Amino acid sequence: MGFNLMSVGMMEERGAEVSFKRGMSIIKIDEKISACGTRKNGLYHLHMAPMSDVAAVASLKLWHERLGHVNVAGVKRMIKNKDVDGLECTSMVVKDICEPCVYGKAAMTPIPSAGGVYVTRRLQLVHSELWGPMSEPSRGGALYFGMFTDDFSRWTDVVFLHKKSDLFAEYKKWLTKAQLHTGIKIKVLWSDNGGEYVSSAFKALQDGNGTTHQTTVPDTPQQNGVTERLNRVLVKMARTMMRHKDVDQDLWADAIKTSVYIKNRVTSRALLVGKTPHGLWTGNKPNVSHMRVFGSTCWVVLHKSHIDGKFGDKAAKGIFVGYPDGSKAYKVILDDGKFVKARSVVFSENTSSKVADVLENSTVEDVVEGETGLDAGSDDFDVDAKDDGGDNQQNDGSDTSADDNQGSTRAQDTLRRSGRSRRPPVEYWRPVNLVAHRAPMTYGQAVQGQE
Repeated sequence: MGFNLMSVGMMEERGAEVSFKRGMSIIKIDEKISACGTRKNGLYHLHMAPMSDVAAVASLKLWHERLGHVNVAGVKRMIKNKDVDGLECTSMVVKDICEPCVYGKAAMTPIPSAGGVYVTRRLQLVHSELWGPMSEPSRGGALYFGMFTDDFSRWTDVVFLHKKSDLFAEYKKWLTKAQLHTGIKIKVLWSDNGGEYVSSAFKALQDGNGTTHQTTVPDTPQQNGVTERLNRVLVKMARTMMRHKDVDQDLWADAIKTSVYIKNRVTSRALLVGKTPHGLWTGNKPNVSHMRVFGSTCWVVLHKSHIDGKFGDKAAKGIFVGYPDGSKAYKVILDDGKFVKARSVVFSENTSSKVADVLENSTVEDVVEGETGLDAGSDDFDVDAKDDGGDNQQNDGSDTSADDNQGSTRAQDTLRRSGRSRRPPVEYWRPVNLVAHRAPMTYGQAVQGQE
């Protein structure tokens, strides 16, 4: 027989939990998924490896945490309607109250909103807002962040600023990128009356682009309700994720950026049922199987050139702080304070850790992909192990920083070959035939002998 059989009774006696549902079998040991299987010809065929595929199958509570603590009803709806790929759940019940959600999302009863004008295409109406200054600068020294949201798709891009006047330069870059991505010019820009939006340079840019700039009445933020609501959602999500893993406050920019990344890939009541901002903006169905809990302890698998000696550590410990723009990788801050991006990372999503304080000008260093070769259980995940189903970050119109593109030209290097002439290998051994003979008894016999 070309396969082995496992007894459910024996697994139960040894403390394993086995469940069967919808043609699938799940085996748990110590509340952790050890194997999954599918039914074929009356038998369940278990998939023991790679464990990265098993890590994508998790409980509703864990997916709630992975997706930035979005509402549980929204996660259930995405699972039921299969709105995104890679969202596989073992249990659809959340028994306990999510305490980080209580700390991060508690709010007064909302005021009912009024009806608005519906748009029919991308960039027909864009909302923008600037928030800050923050009580503490980010690791990169930012005190403000600005947002640009397309009303039709609700796709959002975020930029981080040291001062308010930097918004004009960032808007020019975003305007060019968004219009090239869609092939459409912005028709209406909606913002408040902040000085950064009503300057003469900003007005000249809008006039040259043919964009109508509409502003709210002073002291009436309700008129720009889309951005006000969005800011509330993003800040609550970032605060909750930071609280969940006890992340340092000066990492708020990474938490906000991760919140925007998640928000663009989950459904919203502002859109049609089953639609996501990513799907409407790029035309591709998002894939969330690579997502992990923000602030989780992780280990970056090092390339052999970064290993200290033959018996040096093959991984560096750090904390997961987001998804870099323009590359299929994870952004990690190591224990020594350096930011890196890596594709081979081992995660431990059930623990929390704090990172050391470092200088604000820490740079992102690229970690070349290496062999995993680690026995790390179901939390070992390689972001490039599976196709992301068209979720290409380089084509979604998001902001791409210079640090996230370090090392991107390595894959384009051509293979170099040596110009030396090849020589045949030197014969370093020769078979010797052992022949029985009489050993010489004197020096003269030894000299005269043929041997």
